[in-house]
Amino acid sequence: MSNRMRMSGINSGMDTQSIVEQLVQVKSTKKDKLKKEQTKLGWKQDTWKSVNAKIFSLYNEQFGTLSLQGTFQKKKAHVVDSSIASVTGDANAVNGTHALAVKKLAKTAYLTGSQLEKDKEGNSVNVTGSTTIGSLLGDSAFAEPVPEIPGVSATALTIKANATAEEKNVLISSNMTLDEVAEAFSKAGLNASFDSKTNRFFISSKSDGKDGQFSISSVDPNDKNIDLASRTTGFDDEPDISKKTKAAFNLLDGLGLTAKSAGKGYVPGQNAEIELNGATFESSTNLFQINGINITASKVSEKVGDEYVTTNISVTNDIDGIYDSIKSFFKKYNEVINELDKLYNADAAKGYEPLTSEEKDEMSEDEVEEWEKKIKDSLLRRDDDLRSVISTLKEGMSKAVTLSNGNTYTLASFGVNTLSYWAAAENERGAFHIDGDSDDEKTKGNDDKLRAALTNNLDDTMNFFNQLTKDVYNQLGTMMTRVPDYRSFQSLYDDKMLQKEYDSYTNKIKQEEDYLSDYEDKWYDKFAAMEKAMEKVNSKSNALAGLFGTG
Repeated sequence: MSNRMRMSGINSGMDTQSIVEQLVQVKSTKKDKLKKEQTKLGWKQDTWKSVNAKIFSLYNEQFGTLSLQGTFQKKKAHVVDSSIASVTGDANAVNGTHALAVKKLAKTAYLTGSQLEKDKEGNSVNVTGSTTIGSLLGDSAFAEPVPEIPGVSATALTIKANATAEEKNVLISSNMTLDEVAEAFSKAGLNASFDSKTNRFFISSKSDGKDGQFSISSVDPNDKNIDLASRTTGFDDEPDISKKTKAAFNLLDGLGLTAKSAGKGYVPGQNAEIELNGATFESSTNLFQINGINITASKVSEKVGDEYVTTNISVTNDIDGIYDSIKSFFKKYNEVINELDKLYNADAAKGYEPLTSEEKDEMSEDEVEEWEKKIKDSLLRRDDDLRSVISTLKEGMSKAVTLSNGNTYTLASFGVNTLSYWAAAENERGAFHIDGDSDDEKTKGNDDKLRAALTNNLDDTMNFFNQLTKDVYNQLGTMMTRVPDYRSFQSLYDDKMLQKEYDSYTNKIKQEEDYLSDYEDKWYDKFAAMEKAMEKVNSKSNALAGLFGTG
């Protein structure tokens, strides 16, 4: 509407604003109708977007999955002695019985330091992460003084965090705290910390198994091959060992970080080792993936003499898993086809149109919601695009499939059927029910043909469902092909055309609003002219009255 400011009715005494508003209101019928039609179209777009998303999910996830052979090649593995290992099977697992023995479990290289509780004099002290090394160990633990810092000595160590890691030199000085030592080890590639509650260092590799074994050695090139952390004895009787190496060992040993001081707290890295059907396999972790069988070792097998006792792994087709995949497919399919039928067969909303703001003000919120729901539910009634999708699904699912071996099947061959017209609820006559399905009250008492077919003739059952769903999948895919000016890719309705129509309403409404604004201005101009004319008449009347003394 026009935004011009006006003053009206000054001379005539008429409520010209109210009169103009009523005149414009009479002319607004066309604009209101256009807005209602656009609102309905917007609701239709929203309904189609929701429906399209559900159908695409059915197409992509359900039809796409059931059309793959892998869905029907699920395997189930069971181990007799579950304390030894847990097992699962994938599609490549070979059916039969397999003999398993666990010879070793994987270990991550770990060093739990001995407890630090005494100083260099042998006195009991309260050790924390802020305690300095020098106050605990004294100068004997260090190779040489640090010239730049009076009273401070240091020892250099070489750390190799795992079998493939680069060696890193670490300088440990007497003024460093225990927390700082742990931080230095961490920067060299290890997991390291000092626990003030137990007064111990905890150091481990970041890699599993034998290749994750770490080493700590001297920087002396002649002693690089000596792993000081794994040493169970010192170097007192080995005069050829350098002063640097002895100091490095003394430092580590004083910190409780050698096998000598830590004892069983030192655990070298180790690979897991199993024997499957007489063949030996190694892994840096306790997980093995061998010919489709996934084995997680959990305990070393017992031995009788020199032989490990084996336990059996049985691998079979996972009939329950395959059955559940088919059942899940039909559950989703039924949800979608029932909704499509409901939308297509919806009652007409004759006499119902979107409400204007004024109309909404005269109704309660519940009444408005019920009114609009009636319209929204009917928007896809007898819709051509929807009918095409429904026909594709129903016709595709009812087809007979002839396999390469000449056998012909339909869904009914496997006990999968729709209910009779009178047994099915309204708008649920396109839904499929599986005979013998314990969750289906309508058909659970029937013979379970599907499970029997999966058990006794898996190949034909697999090939039938693969072909049936692949055909429907391809048909839906063709329908979702992009059509310029009409349909976007992966859309099952003419979304582009609907959007153009929606935009067209926007233009038409704008044109109508411009017309009404001009119409309003025209009437205000007429009333303004009338006011001016009356002002002149009133002015002359007042002048005459003054001349005759009657003013």
